[in-house]
Amino acid sequence: MTVPQLQGPGVLRRRYVRRAPGASLEAVPEGAPSAMRRATAGGGLLASGRLVPLFVCLLIGCQLALLVEAIAPLRVAVRVLAFGVSLALLVLVRGRSLKHPAQPFILAALGVTALQFFNPGTGAPLAAVAQVGIQLAIAAPLLWVTRLSIDPRTFRRTLALLFFFNAASAGVGVLQVYFPGRFQPALSSAVQGQGQGYVNSLQFETADGVRVFRPMGLTDIPGGASTGGFYAVLLGGGFLLSARRGLTRVLSVGGILVGLFGIYLSQVRATAVMLLVCLVALAGVLLVSGRVGRFLALLAVMGTAGVATFGWAVAVGGDTVMQRWSSLFESSPDEVYHRNRGYFLTGTFTDVLPEYPLGAGLGRYGMMNAYFGDHGDRERPSLWAEIQWTAWVYDSGILGVLLYPLGLLMSLAFAFRVARSRDGPRSEFWLWGSVLFAYNLGALAFTFSYPFFMSQTGMEFWLLNAALFGALAHEKTVHPHRR
Repeated sequence: MTVPQLQGPGVLRRRYVRRAPGASLEAVPEGAPSAMRRATAGGGLLASGRLVPLFVCLLIGCQLALLVEAIAPLRVAVRVLAFGVSLALLVLVRGRSLKHPAQPFILAALGVTALQFFNPGTGAPLAAVAQVGIQLAIAAPLLWVTRLSIDPRTFRRTLALLFFFNAASAGVGVLQVYFPGRFQPALSSAVQGQGQGYVNSLQFETADGVRVFRPMGLTDIPGGASTGGFYAVLLGGGFLLSARRGLTRVLSVGGILVGLFGIYLSQVRATAVMLLVCLVALAGVLLVSGRVGRFLALLAVMGTAGVATFGWAVAVGGDTVMQRWSSLFESSPDEVYHRNRGYFLTGTFTDVLPEYPLGAGLGRYGMMNAYFGDHGDRERPSLWAEIQWTAWVYDSGILGVLLYPLGLLMSLAFAFRVARSRDGPRSEFWLWGSVLFAYNLGALAFTFSYPFFMSQTGMEFWLLNAALFGALAHEKTVHPHRR
């Protein structure tokens, strides 16, 4: 018998196994990880794609737990829990990982970071171990997610969970402005530690003359609702373009409206600019792929929603909102960026990199330094990383600013290839490839604004990219005729 050749990453050819006694034969790729074969044969949860949406539920649960004042004494444990589970799954999920195109570069970057243990600048041992551990946990989904058998439905369910949570976060942010103090969580201790002047700067006066914090949403940081709005709009656009039922369209449009309104009220201009970049990228991919109808639908919905929600936000937020957003057009985009975040990028390459070409050592910045660092060590004082590029220099020197961004570019390239594919009339991979391409571009842009890959959002990034990669491999296994 001739063994049919299959298309798709990590898939060479197929062989047949029985899922259970008496069950029919099912094709499984010979090159697939053993976890996929066990799942096909009736493996448990640790071999099932259901683990991915369950992990997303854990991430959401940890975020919500931080809003409960009674859990304040366990705040550090809650923050660490999601990262610890990601590391545990790296061990518990058995099998061989499919090789995502970004994997070699990210693992190389982590290896260079681990070598910082021998850097004389490395501070407290516990902070150093925690620094490597959190970075490994953030990138770990690249390894353990691709060992699972993920079907398209599971991938879509994962995206739906993220969409609903972020839309809810933006929605709560809107309620925080409409009903001051009623839906307000406790302010982050890190924000309070910056002093009353800084706290006051995070408030604004509404059209009714009431001073409120920039909407936090389901976070404890003023302006945090903008992050929920960003993902609600981007993922909502994807669900809108893929919707086959009226309810899905209604929910998608609702998420887009609430997300844009939350961004405008939060007044976080960097998030709005990044969202615009993502939507332009998504529209561009649709055009390049010849999907003009989808492009026009996206343009009509986003354009109408953008104008309508801005007028709504100004009516609620008053002159403060108008002045904040109009400042984006007072100067050229590069001048606006330089005044807000650009000087951190310039300083990274003119000052920080020449001082630490091989890295500054581990555990000297960020939350790991705050929680576990030795703040009495005068020879290794704490450092500050406002953007991801500075963090890469601290962790790995010049190799860090080369390897990790190369991994991001490989993720972009893979998503773009998926976006341009033609997998049949009922396949949605091209659409989610388009959305993920825009999402990845936004993540790359966020590295110029804050340390994206030192947070839970960075772990979600690798989770989604690995899930798309694994789901596509699974689909090519089940439907080998699709290209």
